[in-house]
Amino acid sequence: MNNMSRKKKWSNRIKKRTERIVLYVLYGGLFELYKRDSRIQREVDSWKHGMTYCLQCQKDGPSLYIRKTGRGLERLDPRVQSDYDTCFQFKSIDSAFLVFTGQMGIAGAYAAHGFTMKGDIGTAMSFSRSVDLAEAYLFPQFIIRRILKEIPEKEMSALGLYIRIAGGILSGRYRMTRENKITYTARTAGGAS
Repeated sequence: MNNMSRKKKWSNRIKKRTERIVLYVLYGGLFELYKRDSRIQREVDSWKHGMTYCLQCQKDGPSLYIRKTGRGLERLDPRVQSDYDTCFQFKSIDSAFLVFTGQMGIAGAYAAHGFTMKGDIGTAMSFSRSVDLAEAYLFPQFIIRRILKEIPEKEMSALGLYIRIAGGILSGRYRMTRENKITYTARTAGGAS
């Protein structure tokens, strides 16, 4: 029995580490594609300034907080940032792992009740479309056919994107902002513009 719990702990550690890496690369993909793919640029430009999105693997698992700024996208530190406008929270490490490793798409996870969504459904759909487009670049074709309803045309090569992401990682372009940012919803509720 103790052996099984040890195996489960190691399995969860590996899954969490993988999810953390995938979230980092996903942010890099969104960051780079915002500058190079007109569809992602349109989606992100439609978000209100300060709009904050969260992708969370269970309550205590790896998280990605993304905020729309005047320059594009900003990655926020989940140890500091706790507020968001819209959040996709996976119910388990396992359901997040299936999505982040391309074994299941967002639509499939939604149908399987693998995550909850908090916030405005319209902004959530815009964020989801952006993630789907980024996945079309980041995953190989045989996975994309399985997880997306239709395969979007690419406006740049996947290899070019990977090279840009590698450059972004090496240059530190994807560093987290280590301060708690006020979300769009909190800012507008407080009367600020």
